Formats: sequence, C-alpha cells, structure tokens
Amino acid sequence: MDDETVTSRCACGWEMSGTEDDVVDATIEHGRRIHNMEATRGQVLATLRGNGEGEGDPRSAAEAEAG
Repeated sequence: MDDETVTSRCACGWEMSGTEDDVVDATIEHGRRIHNMEATRGQVLATLRGNGEGEGDPRSAAEAEAG
C-alpha cells in the first residue's frame, strides 16, 4: 500500500479522505453505525477502486455481497 490519499463518499453525504487503511476502516464503521450494513475490507476496496474516482458507498458494497 502507498500513502496516496483516497476518498470515500456515501450517498447520504458522508465523506472521508485519508490513507487507504483509514478510509476503509471509517467506511466500514460508517456503514455499520449509520446504515446498519456490514461490508468487508475487500468490498470497500473494490468500491473505492472500481469507479476510478475514489468514491465509495458502503451500502453499494453490502448490497453487492447480498446479491
């Protein structure tokens, strides 16, 4: 992992920028605490890397896992 800054944004308006580790942890916690949804580290990373803009939605990750 490098020290590049990444940003996660949720559809509810929540946003977090920082190191990948910090953002992933905060995104998982946000999803759990605010949306009562569980996302894995892998799901959050896939969301962050999947759209090329660093925007992540913990609800999208959890919904993708649920199928």
